Amino acid sequence: MSIPVFLSMVLAISTVNMDQASRVYFETEITRNQDPSWHPGTYEQYRETIPEEGELVVRTVIERATDTLDFAVILENGLADSIGTALLDQWVADIEQQGMVVEVQEVSYTAPESLRSYLSDLHQNGMEGAVLVGELPVPWSALDNTFLRYGETFPSDYFYMDLDGVWEDEWIGYPSQSNPGQDGIYDTWSGDLTPEIYVGRIKTDNLGGVGDPTDLLRDYLERNHTWRDQGDTLPACGLCYVDDDWAYWGPTYQAAMQELYPNTELINDESQTNGTDYEQNRLQGNYYTWISPYVHSSSQLHQWSPGPSTYWYEVRDIDPQARFYNLFACSNCRFTENNHMGGVYAFGTTAGLASVGSTKSGSMLNFIEFYAPLGEGDNMGQAYQDWWEYVSGNGITPYEASWHLGMVLLGDPTLIPSSHVPVRAPELAELGPPLEIRALPNPSRGSLTLTVSRPVQAEVSVFDTAGRMVLRQGLTDGKTGLDLSGLPGGVYLARLRTAGGRVGSVRLVRLD
Repeated sequence: MSIPVFLSMVLAISTVNMDQASRVYFETEITRNQDPSWHPGTYEQYRETIPEEGELVVRTVIERATDTLDFAVILENGLADSIGTALLDQWVADIEQQGMVVEVQEVSYTAPESLRSYLSDLHQNGMEGAVLVGELPVPWSALDNTFLRYGETFPSDYFYMDLDGVWEDEWIGYPSQSNPGQDGIYDTWSGDLTPEIYVGRIKTDNLGGVGDPTDLLRDYLERNHTWRDQGDTLPACGLCYVDDDWAYWGPTYQAAMQELYPNTELINDESQTNGTDYEQNRLQGNYYTWISPYVHSSSQLHQWSPGPSTYWYEVRDIDPQARFYNLFACSNCRFTENNHMGGVYAFGTTAGLASVGSTKSGSMLNFIEFYAPLGEGDNMGQAYQDWWEYVSGNGITPYEASWHLGMVLLGDPTLIPSSHVPVRAPELAELGPPLEIRALPNPSRGSLTLTVSRPVQAEVSVFDTAGRMVLRQGLTDGKTGLDLSGLPGGVYLARLRTAGGRVGSVRLVRLD
């Protein structure tokens, strides 16, 4: 049976016998570029811009403190000098505040397979995640899109997360063209395709329309630190901005975002969603912490119905003050393109920290699998990996690949979007009786003991009144001592979370 015939049969499947997760793919309009004259940059064009691939050479810039490793910062060769020791040391210290062991390395330009093999070696030593900074190898994939009836070639960083799946290059062009051979692009996937690690990418060298690449990178690390340290002035708020083709699904999308930020505004009225409203009433100001537009797009614009379009340079000029973006917007995160919007949002504004989106048509679906872990305190990378585990748990089907294989996380994956959000008690009925937490003495002049009503293992985080985490440590057998002597006098909140998801908190008063 030819591949085109097979794809037609897939599209003809009745949704009656599908499970709910499968129905989402067939009942949701795929986000795509609607301009038939638009053509994204090709693999061949990309190859013309990259350095010559050589043997992988690794230089350690900042060594890890122990034999194990939790997180790796992988820099383009020579980039450490451009960033500067002070900023790198500060970044590592910030990540270590989360209890992670970090190492910073520079690597020479090499083939994607070599970098993937190296990440696999680090994972064998315990590494849970990494961020790729600068011009580093980009794996590409090609597939026949199950929904759009045409082939797509695109960057696919999931290659670096799935360390033991089999990614093969068996066809020249798209599989449907039936030309066996190799062209340097992955087109066949098999084996265990679930992710072993999470990976983010920070790339500013092709954002010349926004600013100098080194300045953009240094500014990004500065505001990364400032946000971790100080948070935001206003309470966290999300924007779920859903254009016409997905207006029906708006309440579902909003409900998922509310797992992270309960205060999430939904705009899905077809008469209201347009470029003018988005630019003048949504991007301007500093009300939203997280913005998720649902709109047909390309790498450099949003195509609103009925219009006008929002271009990357308008985002640059408006300079929105949101921190995080989930871009349900075709090709918005195609990071190989100049001035791609995912990069402009995350690295080309004075507030941006991270964007999640696709390098091709499609985007994220099943959002609850992403936002729920974020609401529970996971960092961006962990939640992104959780989402991918859900997608790939039973293998990656043609419709899942068509929607998701271009997904990428742009930014520091160790950021925790909920870190400055007041603690929300989850639905606890399924978790047994509430935890009773006592703090003695309370008030105290520094040292006190937390005691829980039963012998649980848990993590304790202490926050000040601005929502900043000032202390984190473990609790075993239902008891731990806290030392607040290094903190100024005032009111604090101690939050306890067990491995099973039980959450409790107690107010602490530190006397001068």
